[in-house]
Amino acid sequence: MEDKIARLRTTPLLSALPEEHIRRVAELVQQRSYRQGSTVYRQGQLDTSFYIVVSGRLSAWIRDERGKKKTLNYLQSGDSFGEHSLLSGDRRDVNIEVEEAAVLLYLEKRDFDTLLEQRPELRKALGLHKLVRLRKVPLFGKLSSEDIQRIAAVMGRTHYRRGSTIFRQGELSTTFYVIESGRVALLAREKTGEERTVTHLRDASFFGEDSLLTGEPRGTTVQALEDTTLFYLSKKDLDILLREYPSIGRVLRMEAKRRKTMLTRRFPWQREGEVLIQLSRKHIFAFIRSLWVLVFPLLALVGTLLLASTFDWADSLVYLVCTLIGAGTLAQVVWLFVNWRNDYYAVTNRRVVHVEKVILLQESREEAPLERIQDISILMPGVVAKLLGFNDLGIQTAGATGRIVFKTIGNAAWVRDKIFEQLDLIRADEEAEERETIRRKLEVELGRVEGELPPAAEQEELPPTAPTDLSSVAEGTEPFLVDLLRRCRSYLVPEMRVESHGVVTWRKHWFRLVDRIAAPLLLLFILLQLGLAAMLDLLPPPARFVNYFWAVFLLGVVIGLFLLWYRYEDWRNDIYQLTDDRIIDLKRLPLGLREERREASLAMIQDIGYEIPGIFANLLDYGNVVIETAGREAVFAFDWVHRPRSVQDEVFARMEAYRERERDQRRERRTHELLDWFATYTELAEEQEGKQQEEAE
Repeated sequence: MEDKIARLRTTPLLSALPEEHIRRVAELVQQRSYRQGSTVYRQGQLDTSFYIVVSGRLSAWIRDERGKKKTLNYLQSGDSFGEHSLLSGDRRDVNIEVEEAAVLLYLEKRDFDTLLEQRPELRKALGLHKLVRLRKVPLFGKLSSEDIQRIAAVMGRTHYRRGSTIFRQGELSTTFYVIESGRVALLAREKTGEERTVTHLRDASFFGEDSLLTGEPRGTTVQALEDTTLFYLSKKDLDILLREYPSIGRVLRMEAKRRKTMLTRRFPWQREGEVLIQLSRKHIFAFIRSLWVLVFPLLALVGTLLLASTFDWADSLVYLVCTLIGAGTLAQVVWLFVNWRNDYYAVTNRRVVHVEKVILLQESREEAPLERIQDISILMPGVVAKLLGFNDLGIQTAGATGRIVFKTIGNAAWVRDKIFEQLDLIRADEEAEERETIRRKLEVELGRVEGELPPAAEQEELPPTAPTDLSSVAEGTEPFLVDLLRRCRSYLVPEMRVESHGVVTWRKHWFRLVDRIAAPLLLLFILLQLGLAAMLDLLPPPARFVNYFWAVFLLGVVIGLFLLWYRYEDWRNDIYQLTDDRIIDLKRLPLGLREERREASLAMIQDIGYEIPGIFANLLDYGNVVIETAGREAVFAFDWVHRPRSVQDEVFARMEAYRERERDQRRERRTHELLDWFATYTELAEEQEGKQQEEAE
């Protein structure tokens, strides 16, 4: 009896029940043995019992549309199955076969229903844990409690072991899943045939809603990254429910469409594997507030009508002026609306992003990795905000200013919860990956993984080779004149971005050079014009000042050329660099007068932003990239860089790669520490065992 109770207590279906109810269920549970190759039940069979595996191994399989056998899952000791038919009375939707001789505990539906009639509180207790989980699912967020209870009543529960595939891309299965516990990966097959990870999902996340609602083939492959328990809802059960409650279908389709937009929408700044979680725009009040500028065309219209009545203008002239004012006003409203729609706030599975655009005038983007967020605050900016239901969301990092503000958004609390949810997922993923690394290392050390060599053996088999400096070989084989011309071109026309040996170097935009050398060029132009006019006797200097004139002319040309070279060299010497582990801001004055070099580790970066400050900057595509760190001199400003969007993206990509390497190294160190602990423990255990043997002898 106690063994039955212990197994029932670990069963997902009954785990939420109090001890008294579990004992009542245990009294009804029976035991049965099955031979290898036998069948517990078949697809379509009216078997409504619930089973728990005591020992042995079973497989769950179906036949697909082509009639081929498709294994869904393997069941071992501690697993359970059949709860959907137990609760709903439906026919079986899978086949269960015995791979190895098995012993099963089973609970028949008639006994279970009798118990539910005697104990109504048991029915409530059974559905409670499911309802709590389903209420956290965003897809059901706008459903009433009654509708969620109706869905919960037809949902089943299943279990997948680590590494198993729940479904594959292109399959025509139509089941919807909600994760009760565990973690899964969504994989998408590219045109090249390779699979990339779209995202990871954990508790209360869901997948498969498109196929459930539309019957379309699966758009992704889903694999269990660890032992995972799922609630599932078949399309057949949902269609029956929707015939009675069609309003549920309208809500689900609307929410599924919104989620699909989030998962498939791509912004230019999104990286591979980066998924949009939440997209918000400023409250409509922000657009209405910007319409105050329409007071000027309104005043112009009133003034026009007053002037027309005072000076008796012709009707055609009044009509023309009023039409022009009206067209200008309409264009201004459209411009303000587009400008309002251009600004947005985004939360992805990696960062928070704030984008501001003023058409043709200005553009800025600031962002912060999720891991760098310190705290989040919600501020109600005034009475109007309280009446209309919008707030400001402040996101704090450890940077110098360290604050990204989502202004006037109507779902601030929702966005805050999404950010915290993603932070929890990131921490959980890191812990799961760390456990997997430790597990893999232990398997290798214990010899359970074949065909895998320790790192030392791999290094011996593939010794490193000395790098070849291709640039030096190329230079040595070039003719002298070609090499000289190449060097002159490189000096006079340097590239805005250069990458060499993994180091990216940016210079300030050439428009900054034009701004810097404009004065010396103007000086040289004026001097050359005066000199040319003097040589051609168009504007000759007085005879007694000829020598002074030419002396001043030559001195002015020398000073002008020196200033031209000095400012060009000053522009050329200022560079910004990005390596695999740091950012560098290098400023040098010509002639070695001064040099300033600032560096910061990529690990210290808190948030990154860029700004394109005006019309010329938009047309020529230059701007300023601001990188905030947690150091003493916290702000690095990459000013006047070409293509600031791509500069920001490169810094963020290097920063992510650096942090991933740090995480791998941290996991490796932790793994080695644990291996040392185990080795020391084994030695001590062997010593203790030896001492005991000696004492026994």
